[in-house]
Amino acid sequence: MPLKPASITWDLSQPRATDFDDIYFSKDAEQETHRIFIEPSAILDRARQQHTVCVGELGFGTGLNFAVLAQQILTETDAKLRFISFEKFPLRPSDWDQAIRLRRTVLPIYGDLQGQAPPLIPGWHQRVFANGRVVLNVYHGDVACGLADLARRQSNPIDAWFLDGFAPDKNPDMWTRTLLGQLAELSNATTTVATFSAAGQVKRDLQAVGFEMRKVDQRPFKRESLAGQYREQSTRTQTIAPTQVTIHGAGLAGAFVARHLAEAGVTVHVFDPSGIAQGASALPNTVLHARLMTDGSASAELYSSAFHYASTYLRRFEGFNASGVIWSQGDNLNIDKLSRISDTYGANDRDQHPWIHYLSPSDSIAVAGLTAEPYTAFPRGALFHPTGGTIATPLLVKTLLAHDQIHIHQRHGQVDEALPNVACTATDIRRFAGCDLLEVTPVYGQLDAFDWVGGKTTMPVVGNGYLVPTDTGCLLGTTYEHHPWDRQDATSHNLAKNAHLLGTAKLSWVRRHRGARCVASDRSPVVGKLNTQQDNFWMLTGLGSTGTSVGALAAAAISAELLGWLPPLAPEVVHLMRPGRFQERQSRRGVRHIKPLEPL
Repeated sequence: MPLKPASITWDLSQPRATDFDDIYFSKDAEQETHRIFIEPSAILDRARQQHTVCVGELGFGTGLNFAVLAQQILTETDAKLRFISFEKFPLRPSDWDQAIRLRRTVLPIYGDLQGQAPPLIPGWHQRVFANGRVVLNVYHGDVACGLADLARRQSNPIDAWFLDGFAPDKNPDMWTRTLLGQLAELSNATTTVATFSAAGQVKRDLQAVGFEMRKVDQRPFKRESLAGQYREQSTRTQTIAPTQVTIHGAGLAGAFVARHLAEAGVTVHVFDPSGIAQGASALPNTVLHARLMTDGSASAELYSSAFHYASTYLRRFEGFNASGVIWSQGDNLNIDKLSRISDTYGANDRDQHPWIHYLSPSDSIAVAGLTAEPYTAFPRGALFHPTGGTIATPLLVKTLLAHDQIHIHQRHGQVDEALPNVACTATDIRRFAGCDLLEVTPVYGQLDAFDWVGGKTTMPVVGNGYLVPTDTGCLLGTTYEHHPWDRQDATSHNLAKNAHLLGTAKLSWVRRHRGARCVASDRSPVVGKLNTQQDNFWMLTGLGSTGTSVGALAAAAISAELLGWLPPLAPEVVHLMRPGRFQERQSRRGVRHIKPLEPL
């Protein structure tokens, strides 16, 4: 369910949290961040010596500390920044707009955050800035839960902690000794800590969990603050980041993984005998939209998180058009389900949830630019995703792979066990050693292009298939063929499924495009290691028709784990997608759902 946003009042340029009766920052905001957190931590000095620095923060607030530090690292060093923060009461979009409007001229990265601020949804949210040099992870929810998850799943230590919650007497839950002890679990002998608070109890509790503390003179702004360094050796096994990774497959999945790793500084070799963007990735257009569920399952969290990540990550790449998307599901979506989705994700509250709007039948027709009868085209209304859009798939794949650290080879690659390998080869994944029992199969799809006379649409519509505008008409698709259909039958199917949207429009058929998606027997993606003993073999496959959304987030998760960082997914979602699930089921009920591989 959506989170309760922070309750803020603005006194000119200074925000105050009414629930805590405390300010987010002083009037000299940027200078305060520098003298309280950045200078005492000496984090810029370390950034000049390290490839990547990782900062953990309690209390994301308005994102000021993140923006100030990121801007300085980008302008004063060559390092990369990983910034991990926790926030129980995130800002509503209107407060984000106010905060960014006041500071984007002095902090350009703050402007990049506008429109990308994490939604009011619990869990992990990742954002990427400055062509991958800055990665932000924000956890929405209880900080103790978020820290515990971070400690379980991130092997690399935190270089510096910024403790920026509201004052201990006003927000005591963020300053308990137990919670501060969780910081120690993620620290090593070079980890620093800094905080605005100079309370004696805070100092004693930090000392008790292993930090050597000192007072920092802050006059004339205030008397003093606290800073310190962890004095004990960590027992955590740190991941040694690979310098080179081999990726098998140059389609959308492989391109997503390659780009995430390349922007982290890894040299990537991509092998594919068919070349770039073949198979399902050769289909000229697809649609990025939210596949929303209301059952609270891991699948529901996956598809919601994937949409939010992809809609922000893709906006900087050629091939993505943030046109907005209307989602209706045609006659298959009953009014009760539409109401549940609207209520669950706040579709009727555009101030707090601008990424999703409920539209009446008449509003749906107007936004889509269609001439069909409203209650025929959208009998129950529709949901509008302003941040969704269309993707020119081959162009996006080529753009993702256009990076100095990525090298393309049009041939099969060898699995070198000394190097990490990521297999992104759709159903051909089963040709790799140990993968023959993966329950993945091809499902064929056809997309038809038409010129359109007597009608027009300006907005992609996803329902029974999808309709995508083109310069001269539209694309209709796609079929879902477990066995290949007659091509003309597939064209007729696409027309019939979208007939409720077409009205009196006259369409002239132009061409068709066909490809095969890779689908798992349980319809969930297949992401991760086949088993924990295969340290250097990963996979990303089984994306079905969710490649444009889930592919980006799954690639971010694989990249993070390879590099020793937190995967930006809930543990339940990682468990849902684990490749070993098929063998677990087969040990209980035997082998099913596996078709023989066709000869090469």
